[in-house]
Amino acid sequence: MNSEKNTEIRKVVILWFITVGYMSAIFCLSSQNFHVPDLPTNSDKFIHACIYSPLAFLLYLSLSKSGIRKYLFAGAFLLAGIYGITDEFHQSFVPGRNASIGDAVADLTGAFLGSIGASFFKT
Repeated sequence: MNSEKNTEIRKVVILWFITVGYMSAIFCLSSQNFHVPDLPTNSDKFIHACIYSPLAFLLYLSLSKSGIRKYLFAGAFLLAGIYGITDEFHQSFVPGRNASIGDAVADLTGAFLGSIGASFFKT
């Protein structure tokens, strides 16, 4: 019995490690000033949504495996969305980068879609 509990705790820790690692990767990338090739208008919004969707998915799974059941969808969505908004704020201090309401909306959209996707999984 104790061995099963230890195994579950390890799974939770590993899942949170992956989630925080993903968040760290987002932060590191948004701290960089790199040239992106010319993209079609607003295609960066799609990229933002594609980045924040997996984050919400990971947060949903991490919260669920940690024993949180109430407001799981809202929790994952809000945590990922708030992280996206704070990341936009962070970018306003990075030379060569700028914060954008449109990007924050795209982050929230991705967070919403990731939370929906995760809610279909049995956790």
